[in-house]
Amino acid sequence: MDDLVKCQCKGGCKNRRCNCLKNGQGCVPECKCVSCANPLNGVDVENYSACAIQNIGIVKSLSEEELNEMYDLPCDEQQASLRELLDDFTCDKCGEAYWYSFCWRDVVQDNCSWHCDVCGTCRDWREWHCPDCNKCTYGRSMACEHCGGMAGTY
Repeated sequence: MDDLVKCQCKGGCKNRRCNCLKNGQGCVPECKCVSCANPLNGVDVENYSACAIQNIGIVKSLSEEELNEMYDLPCDEQQASLRELLDDFTCDKCGEAYWYSFCWRDVVQDNCSWHCDVCGTCRDWREWHCPDCNKCTYGRSMACEHCGGMAGTY
């Protein structure tokens, strides 16, 4: 349990200054937070995409009717409910993985998009997060359009 993320928040664990929330998890009993209101407490984050986790307030407010609403997959081969699209959903016919982007309000193909945890928005697969200027930029093999840094991690 050495890698257990803990916090000592005094502000209620409601923003990304909370080490637990920043790492996409609820607070644990070992935390020393005061008046904890981490929205991920009690949520099985293993069953949600990064976009759903960062939009957990919206996810928690969805009605059963909204969760059961069916969406056409971009491949046009199958439909899936929003509940199924909160995490990767693999189409039985084409074999591709899809998930619902709350940022784009649409179903996206996993290998064509990703959610930047730092910027808090969904991105095209050709974009990357520059650790030098802390912004997302276009062109995986190009220098950062903001600071000139080179792609390394995203």
